[in-house]
Amino acid sequence: MNKPSHTTVPSSSYDEPYYLKYMDGADEFVRSRGQYISSRLRYVLHLAQVQSGMLVLELGCGRGEATWQCSRLGANAIGLDFSSTALHISSELRERAREQGSWMELTQATAYHLPFASGSFDTVLLLDVVEHLYPEELHATLTEVNRILRTGGRAIVHTMPNTWYYKIGYPIFRFFQRCRGKHLPADPRERWNYSEVHVNEQNLLLLGRELRESGFRARVWLYSTETYAEEPSKYIRFAMRALVTVYPFRLFFCNDIFAIATK
Repeated sequence: MNKPSHTTVPSSSYDEPYYLKYMDGADEFVRSRGQYISSRLRYVLHLAQVQSGMLVLELGCGRGEATWQCSRLGANAIGLDFSSTALHISSELRERAREQGSWMELTQATAYHLPFASGSFDTVLLLDVVEHLYPEELHATLTEVNRILRTGGRAIVHTMPNTWYYKIGYPIFRFFQRCRGKHLPADPRERWNYSEVHVNEQNLLLLGRELRESGFRARVWLYSTETYAEEPSKYIRFAMRALVTVYPFRLFFCNDIFAIATK
């Protein structure tokens, strides 16, 4: 497969602070070196239903804790990333897996040109990868994922933000916070570091269409693992949980999109 013609987000954009300070699960990783994982990642592993002997690929493995957790469950797990920084960090878990008798390997490659045989994987994880790929790259990547999955194999996808939240929910949330004396920027992206690497943000309809056009049978949904523990008011915590859980409010207030795409 040929490389997409336009510019890719450079791998140098993903430096050590990105993985060890700002990326989801960084606090858990720094404290436990992969032993403890974020609630979102626990939910992903529940969806993946990893079993002993399965061949699992984590595409965009980052720090490698999801790959390592799959190996601990008995899978033959491979982590792939195009960032040398990510592979340097994740190599610690690869060595720990080998010491513990688990099977974990790492490889450096681009997501849209996978160096694996067709029909070889049971499961592919794409966690916080979709939003980092330009549309042409994403289609090429999903086509490649479809190619390397066995018939009936599954891709487990997580992406954020939900563009419906940014367009509808966030302005309401910002107004409410302003009434409480908390001032937030008009553009929600200004709240986060490294937002410039998000080049292809999604919503339910966009992601579902992309998965189906890449040859998958897809189920796409919104689900939040957020507890809002930092919010001191139990009443506001309850309201926030309701907004991200109850239909139709979750369409515009839940910021996490999940999908199971079956070949």
